[in-house]
Amino acid sequence: MPIYLPSAFCAGVLLSFALPAAPPFWLFAVWASCAVPILRRFPRTAVFVLLTCAGTAYGVWRTEQALSARWPLERQGEAVEMTVRAAGLAQDDGRRVRLEAEAETSGGRRYRVQLSDYQRREWPAGSVWRLKLKMRPPIGEENIGGFSREAWALANGIDASATAGAERQLLANSENGFSDGLLCLRGHIRSSWQRLPPEVADGAALMRALSIGEQDALSGGWWQVFRPLGLNHLISVSGLHVSMVALLAAWLMKRLLLLLPAAPRRPRIWMLVAGAAAALFYSGLAGFAVPTLRSMLMIASVAAAWSLGGTASAWRGWWSALALILLLDPSAALAAGSWLSFGLVAALLWADSCRTGDGKAWWISALRGQWAATLASLPAVGFLFSALPTASPLANAAAIPWFSWLLVPLALTASLFPFYPLQYAAAWLGQHTLHVLAVMAQFAPEWGLAAAPWPLLLSALAAVAVWLLPRGAALRPWAAVVLAGFLLYRPAPPKEGRLKMVVLDVGQGLAVYFQTASHHLLFDTGTAGAAQMQTLPALHAHGVRRLDTLLLSHHDTDHDGGAPLIIRALKPREVPSSRELVATTHRS
Repeated sequence: MPIYLPSAFCAGVLLSFALPAAPPFWLFAVWASCAVPILRRFPRTAVFVLLTCAGTAYGVWRTEQALSARWPLERQGEAVEMTVRAAGLAQDDGRRVRLEAEAETSGGRRYRVQLSDYQRREWPAGSVWRLKLKMRPPIGEENIGGFSREAWALANGIDASATAGAERQLLANSENGFSDGLLCLRGHIRSSWQRLPPEVADGAALMRALSIGEQDALSGGWWQVFRPLGLNHLISVSGLHVSMVALLAAWLMKRLLLLLPAAPRRPRIWMLVAGAAAALFYSGLAGFAVPTLRSMLMIASVAAAWSLGGTASAWRGWWSALALILLLDPSAALAAGSWLSFGLVAALLWADSCRTGDGKAWWISALRGQWAATLASLPAVGFLFSALPTASPLANAAAIPWFSWLLVPLALTASLFPFYPLQYAAAWLGQHTLHVLAVMAQFAPEWGLAAAPWPLLLSALAAVAVWLLPRGAALRPWAAVVLAGFLLYRPAPPKEGRLKMVVLDVGQGLAVYFQTASHHLLFDTGTAGAAQMQTLPALHAHGVRRLDTLLLSHHDTDHDGGAPLIIRALKPREVPSSRELVATTHRS
């Protein structure tokens, strides 16, 4: 299949999310009719236009369907009696129990909800209950930078957030044999890790995150450690870990076949089957999470195409996998993990296609791949997270093999064979890994990136592509200038005598940013979680490198919970509290 066919469809789906509003569908007919006059003379161009139009219409249609299936905004906060099935592992954070659940009304309308139970009760995997839920649409924090709750909910199929009522009635212990059996297996694995003593509790939580994808097992403090090192992608069942497990299974199958007295006629097929089975099983242990399935599909498509026809076929596999994922779920375009996974593979393919057959040693190829991934991550990470962990290349170069080739296989082995000494040794190793990372994070600065305009972002992506071309390319000085402009860009401050005020969306709490021509002030920070996911990325996106003043109204987690993070990251010159300001005013 020609590459321009899936690429046209993908471009159309992406365009659907860039539209400011859903257009009437007769406009798509007008758009498609524009391709008819050029169909005879330029058939490829006409087909590209038609497929782009079809992709845009499809993306708009599917997104409208997903939005209409959500809990309606006008019924926010309404308490409704529902039948609820626990469809995920319950996680107790000390304040509430959270889990994903399937809720059905008396009229048969179904919703996938993120359920919170502030009474912290048990929710066995697959159990079915009758109770009242206070339902809310999955809308929330939205800033120029940082985590977008609505986009996350749409990309993960969450139709509502809900709070469990006080009374509930058990209807059944299990409803779906396969999915509930998988949930029970994951629950047993989690319980086996939870029996370990407190001195290795964080290491056991890391093993749970790496084996069954239970990222919430690690406290929020550890995620602040991973962020400046750029290692968040390693603390999950990511596409990288799935592919490494598949490669390990294929290598083990190869070793096994060599021991046989008579090798099979097509050993590669046996290796591919072993790798695919291992990847499928690992994804199942992670609960077949949507990001994991996307990564697994992309890796399988690219690997299969590459094995059949080299880099050119791998590009077809890459585009085909992207088109298939967007066909199955257009909202994947909103998931940052999808683009980081696809972008990483694209960078490796681009760097390899420009140097096919150069005969370099494997370690030189590995360094070149690391350089390509690092360079490609500059515009992607900067755009998605408004920050660039400067220590990420070195940290990932050491951490990727440590996690993928040691911790992940050890976590899987100790989960499937839960002998106490083996699990304790794995948790002990995980505990010390976390402590080493915590020490490294203290010396790992972050470079805050302002939200660049679209022309500069697209130019930065083009500059990365140019830089990865062979050394004969004469445009590297231009690429260096563009990338420097992207990294150093800052929006113009307000004119003298003018004030810019931005009320940051931090959910329950407050954070307001003030900027004059020469001064940056932040009033309150929101909670610790909001500061990490919203306040700090939003300030970076607005071009703040350092605060002049951090003003805290009063001591409350909703107002000053994120102060330690903001102080450590932006180093404000002064941090007065409201009481100090009142006292100063009275004295004057």
